[in-house]
Amino acid sequence: MNIKRLAALVTLGALLSTAAPALAVTQSGTVNVEWNYAITATIVMYTQTTASKTGGVAPAANDIYWGSAPAGSVSSGCNGTIATPSAGKDGSGGNGAYASGVVNFGNVVADSTDYTNCLETNAVDAYIVTNDSLGANVTVQATAGVPSAYDTASNGSLLCILPDGVWSTTGNTAWTTSARSAAVSMNSTTACSSGTLVPAASAANILALTKSTTGSDLNQDIQLNMGPQMQSGSQTVQLTYTITSN
Repeated sequence: MNIKRLAALVTLGALLSTAAPALAVTQSGTVNVEWNYAITATIVMYTQTTASKTGGVAPAANDIYWGSAPAGSVSSGCNGTIATPSAGKDGSGGNGAYASGVVNFGNVVADSTDYTNCLETNAVDAYIVTNDSLGANVTVQATAGVPSAYDTASNGSLLCILPDGVWSTTGNTAWTTSARSAAVSMNSTTACSSGTLVPAASAANILALTKSTTGSDLNQDIQLNMGPQMQSGSQTVQLTYTITSN
């Protein structure tokens, strides 16, 4: 009897020794780590610019050029001089004061039948910076002081932006001086045959940036087109440049 009981215990011991080990238990918990990535975008405006982004100066390249469309007017002019292809800046008219933040064409005289074209080189530099990897859009609009005769079919006036060099859509455009040495012939005050029209009703996009930029110089010439028999009067039109990240 003891032998049978001992055999049974030995058999039970063998069964216990071959049983599978207990399964491990795994549990998890979660923690949220949060942050808000701040998108930054800045724009700084300079007038009569140089590569050092110094505004309100008088480099030799900053001239006001006159032209007429069609060519040949002997009665129209820009910057206080009549029928002079390069009126220049002599300190008495136009941007003679070189005031920072101001583009001044001085005394502009209309023709009886032709369009008057006044071009200032290196007039405005919009210096933009953004950390948005998707880029940004830069726009311009005439926002204040816009005369009733602006962008009209006849006897009107119009401002056109002419980029200096090629503005990179992928960022970090280097400052480029103007290569223009004459006004661009334009015979319309409702459209720009070259460059971008500065609208009054809504902003015009002048650059669609697709990447971030540590600093891009959007240097530009500005041309004033004035219709024949334009009425006299002093005008101050405010241009608003805006950068909007994507």
